[in-house]
Amino acid sequence: MRRILSILIVIMMVAVGVAAATPFIHGPYSGAPSQDSVVISWASELASPSRIEYGSLAYYESHQAFEYSRDVETREEALSDTQHVRLEGLSPATQYVYRVILIEDAGEAASEVGAFSTAPESGTPVGFVVLSDTQQQLEGANRLEWVGDAIADDPTAFDFILHGGDIVESPSSFYWDDWFAAFDGMLLRAPFIPVLGNHEKNHRSYYQNFELPPGAGKNDRRWWALHWGDVVIVGLDTNVRSATEIREQQDWAREHLAGDEPNKFVIFHHPVFTSDAEYGTTFFYDTIYHPIFVESEVDIVFNGHSHHYERINRDGVIYMVVGGGGATPRQTRPDHIEGSDVSVERYHFYVRVLTDMDGIHVETVSVARETDTTAVATDGQIIDSFELLLPASEMPEATAQEPGSRDSVLGWAIAFGTAFVLVFAGATAITLARRRRRSR
Repeated sequence: MRRILSILIVIMMVAVGVAAATPFIHGPYSGAPSQDSVVISWASELASPSRIEYGSLAYYESHQAFEYSRDVETREEALSDTQHVRLEGLSPATQYVYRVILIEDAGEAASEVGAFSTAPESGTPVGFVVLSDTQQQLEGANRLEWVGDAIADDPTAFDFILHGGDIVESPSSFYWDDWFAAFDGMLLRAPFIPVLGNHEKNHRSYYQNFELPPGAGKNDRRWWALHWGDVVIVGLDTNVRSATEIREQQDWAREHLAGDEPNKFVIFHHPVFTSDAEYGTTFFYDTIYHPIFVESEVDIVFNGHSHHYERINRDGVIYMVVGGGGATPRQTRPDHIEGSDVSVERYHFYVRVLTDMDGIHVETVSVARETDTTAVATDGQIIDSFELLLPASEMPEATAQEPGSRDSVLGWAIAFGTAFVLVFAGATAITLARRRRRSR
């Protein structure tokens, strides 16, 4: 719990300190995390050299300074293009903080401070957040910003953020600018790891904006796999239509789901099963992928595309439809699909997941509910929660944790109450800082 409170304090302090106009177009934010590296990304209006200051959270707390500095030369590509810099030689199972400094003749421009963690050893709890279908809010309150701010201010600890596709309405600079503005605070919390939706259209801007875990397909980045302590997550692209690419993804899934990790997840955009009144189950992924997931003993598959929440159990595999990131909600049909245990309409939400020595713990957190005329904030109401507990024979052995390492499971559970005062005390300052930043 101390870890997440410290990170929130750092981000709150810097959010207030750099509230003036900034030359950053997007970011900074992190991606492609591993046990010893991460990629820091940003886009700026300046063709100037820069540097990344970074270090462990423990060092920053002790010295009020960053431990390391990495110089970055002046870019030759277009200024609007996102710049990616890989930090290597990091320590495993460590929490880091960072910021980007743009160096101008008139002085230096500092970004806000972001945070990331490197992959832990087996036996360590892992937390992550899942959302999908952010797309575009065309009228009324900015639901995307509501979801992004809720995740940014979430008092629980998480290692990374997964997105199930349809990040933007269309892959043009207008929509990307709007999306990054809505989710800037969230992107500072942890590395962002998306998969392609149909709205991204496999456009080059998707690959320009995000660095992904090791993968395959187009430029080895169209689908990927993340191995993270006791967790493996396979990200696929269900927009592909060729038999060759489908077979390649089937083989990719089998290979990466065959490891020793006790907690197995898959994420891709189009749902295998859904009670969506408009789409239904028409994509044939129940034939293409479901047998592989059953054979590989996958725990949970995250899908978007359908703009509602649903939890479906088929042959021991849990399918979660999580298309509630801000896009316009849709209705489900009255006769829900076989295995549909929970189905909720008209909410904007995200999912948080914790894996520990006991198994997997999942909560779906509502942000707002659509009425006939508007959206009403729900202040974190839990619309679904469940656990998948491991048999005693499959529980991994615990490993010793160094000072400043991940919170205990108890700390994760009680962080809501303890962090409540801290988070909401700084909420006004963060909101004002973001508004001033976006009004440049």
